[in-house]
Amino acid sequence: MKKFLATALIVAGTTASAGEMSPPTPTTMTNNDPSVFLGLTWTFGGSSPAQGAGIGLKVLSTNKRDAGALAAGVTYNFDGTIGCDVGAAYNFDDATLTAGWDFCKSAPQIGLGGTKKPDTTTYNPEPDT
Repeated sequence: MKKFLATALIVAGTTASAGEMSPPTPTTMTNNDPSVFLGLTWTFGGSSPAQGAGIGLKVLSTNKRDAGALAAGVTYNFDGTIGCDVGAAYNFDDATLTAGWDFCKSAPQIGLGGTKKPDTTTYNPEPDT
């Protein structure tokens, strides 16, 4: 009789704890895709600082935040010239900083601007029944 009661208590405890399962945890996925950078650029090596300033449009290898990326693009300089550059970038949370080499002007270049933030998708799995 004691064996029967012990087995019944174990089965009842297992059944009770199985019914108290926690709900499944939602999963968030981030799509870190190539991105477009738009910002102000400064090319060094011109005759005056104003000649080196311009608007840059670049393609970055990723839009992942707090991470580095490769960058390539073109710049319309305020002195009327066009630049073409290759370099690296760092995507901060709210801004992107670029540094590279302008092949059209044969000079170093830096830039500060923005990129589109990564898209996030949240998946809520159905609870097991």
